[in-house]
Amino acid sequence: MSVYKNADSGTWYAMCWFTDWKGERKQKCKRGFATKRDAQAWE
Repeated sequence: MSVYKNADSGTWYAMCWFTDWKGERKQKCKRGFATKRDAQAWE
């Protein structure tokens, strides 16, 4: 969904939305990727 670069630390992070087992939409964010490609692969 979305991959961004953190200007302060120079690392990449990915944010995505998912639907849990109850049917509720939730957002997940994972930070600290060294490369944009790694963040896109996690996404």
